[in-house]
Formats: sequence, C-alpha cells, structure tokens
Amino acid sequence: MENKEYRSILERLPIEGPTPQDMAKLCPHLTADEAVKAFTTDSGHVACPSLRIRHGFQIVSYHKEWVEEIKVPRVKNGTEDASVTGTKNHPARLDWSYAGRTRESYADDKSHGETFSPCRHMDEAMRFAESNWGGGLILDNWTSVVEFYVQDPTELVGCPQTKAMLYVTLGRDLNKINNDLSKPGSELLDEAVLQMTNDHVIWAELEGGRGVFTEANCANCGAGLGRSGCFSCGHRFRDDGIRGASCTPLSRKMVAFLREIGHEFKVDPEIAWKKERDNWERVKIQEAEMLRRRQAQQD
Repeated sequence: MENKEYRSILERLPIEGPTPQDMAKLCPHLTADEAVKAFTTDSGHVACPSLRIRHGFQIVSYHKEWVEEIKVPRVKNGTEDASVTGTKNHPARLDWSYAGRTRESYADDKSHGETFSPCRHMDEAMRFAESNWGGGLILDNWTSVVEFYVQDPTELVGCPQTKAMLYVTLGRDLNKINNDLSKPGSELLDEAVLQMTNDHVIWAELEGGRGVFTEANCANCGAGLGRSGCFSCGHRFRDDGIRGASCTPLSRKMVAFLREIGHEFKVDPEIAWKKERDNWERVKIQEAEMLRRRQAQQD
C-alpha cells in the first residue's frame, strides 16, 4: 500500500453503518478480525498508520448505534419537566478523531505539550507506516506551527470569506520573526518554512502538542489582512473581532504552494511584496537617521 492510497481510504470518513470490510480497510496493519474486535470493544479508539510523522499515528474511532429521546420542556403545576415526544436513531459510525504522537516523533526527544497517551495497536500502526512509506516520514524538528486563513475581502458575507487554509511549520519562533527587522517579514518567513500542507489530517500530525499561531491574509493579493481591511489592495470590511492585524504578506513559497493547489490571486502578490520592502527600507532609513543624530549629540 502507498501513502496516497491510505489517505484516500481515510477520506471516506465518516462512515455510517460501517461493515467489517470498512473496518478492515482502515486497519491495514491488522487482520480483518483484529480490526473488528478493536473497534467494537472498549473505547472503540484504534491507532492507524501515520501519513507524515515518524513514530506517530492516526486515531479512528467507532461510535455505537444509539437512540436519542426527543424531549420538549413543559411547566406543570409550577414545576418544569420534559416530556418525551419521540425518538431519533443515530446509526453506528466510524470517524477520524485526532493524531497521536510518541516522544520519539520529536527530533529533540522532548515533550512539546502531549501527555503521550497510548492507543490500542499503535505499535503495529507505526511499524506498518515505516514498512510501507517510511521514506516519506519525518521527525518533528520545527519550532512554530501556523494556520494561515486566506480570505477574500472582495467577497463578503458580513466578513471576508475563507478561500483556502494553509498550514505551515517554521524553524523559528513566529514571535521572534515578527520582531526581527533584519529583513521584510515575508522574506524571514520564507527562510523559516519547513513544511506546508492544506490537508487537515496531515496538519493534525504536524501540529503535535504545540499552541497554534493563526494569521489572516488576503486571497485577492496575498497581503496581510487587518481587522477591517487589506494592507495592500485596500478592500474594506466590517471588523468581526476575529482576526489580528498582521501586515506581513504571504511568503513566496506560500504563494507558490497555493497556486500549485489551484488558488488564483486576482492581483499579483509582487505588488504586496514591493510595498512591504518599500516600508521596510523606509524604516531602516529612519533608524539610520536616528542613530546618526544620537552620535552627533554625543560628539
């Protein structure tokens, strides 16, 4: 089995009314009987092969069929209770839950937020991934993980609509990048990028136990999105109180990745990059002038 083939199997989730064959396909590291037993006993959580992280695993869960009572609140003789007016059947379901890690998944062999809880059949799942697509598995050697919401301020339904999600790992702390004025921010981001994906399942593996930074960028031109407008193409919108105010454009590597997966920028991101560099050069000139004045005063 190849990595892409197994990802396509996970793409079927959630599966309502799963058959033993469905359970077996999700667990290529187990026999068919082992897969059914693992899903239908105890918690129903089963470790499955990792797609990107070495010494990690995916977790798929089985939820048994259950019947929900539909209740309507009522007040009788001054006392509030509820009467059952019907029922709703919820069929059995297989669903993706989350990605798990072991300490060995980190290049520095340290915890980064996880409690490293074991999961049934995790050893078999890790061995299967290593045997079948181990050449594509990596250890976690990054510092920050960032979600980029690529939103279009030219298409508003109250606020900019999200057109793409880009998940990125960086070899530097994002706060340090934001406070580093040695180069324009997008160029510093480009130097720090290690992994990029738009796949939320793979992102769950890459994220690990860290806190996640979130950034918003313009789907129209790639620039940073403020609380109520784009810093480059200038489109305005209502402040929804969600996004921050980063003026840093998407980096060149990020733009190339988004274009590769089919996203089209209506305005060339080169314009946002030029504005960013012009602003950076203006700040550097101001800093040099301030330093010159201080030296003149000291002399």
